[in-house]
Amino acid sequence: MSSRNTLLIVVTSLTYLMCSSSGNSAAYQPVKNHEITCSEEGCQGTYSGPEFTNLSDVAHQFSNHMAREVGIQLKKLYDLGKYSKVNLSKIIMTTDGMNQLDTVTYTLNIPFIRTTDSCTAFTAFDHRGGWGHQLKKEKVLEIFKSKGELDWIELNTPEGLQEFWLQWKHESKQKHCP
Repeated sequence: MSSRNTLLIVVTSLTYLMCSSSGNSAAYQPVKNHEITCSEEGCQGTYSGPEFTNLSDVAHQFSNHMAREVGIQLKKLYDLGKYSKVNLSKIIMTTDGMNQLDTVTYTLNIPFIRTTDSCTAFTAFDHRGGWGHQLKKEKVLEIFKSKGELDWIELNTPEGLQEFWLQWKHESKQKHCP
């Protein structure tokens, strides 16, 4: 194998790893330059800073932080009997300044809607995606196939961010649901 092919494989593998969130809170690494607030209506937040630092896609990592906070909020609401799920079709995702400026402003607004009962709610939320490369829907759905019923959407910004946002019933939180 040529060194060029080896480099391409290494870069592709690293890109995939950096753009994947495990959904594991132990893997959560705080990133500066972002703010997230959540309420009964949803979560919104903004990352403002460089796209990359030390070869790390820090701007895109904001998606990891938002997915984690949305999952936490959905579980809190569930425990309060305020059964909810993300209104996927109303997610707003912008990436102003990406590929153009020293600072990118990545904004997410992830709204919730109430559900009729505990088993129509979703209490787990995650994403897959990246900047400057395209994931195939089939590959993303394969990653999450063990989660059961999935609700998902693919969103793309004009600047090149692609995200699949996915929600499902958390295994232990909703174990009574079919």
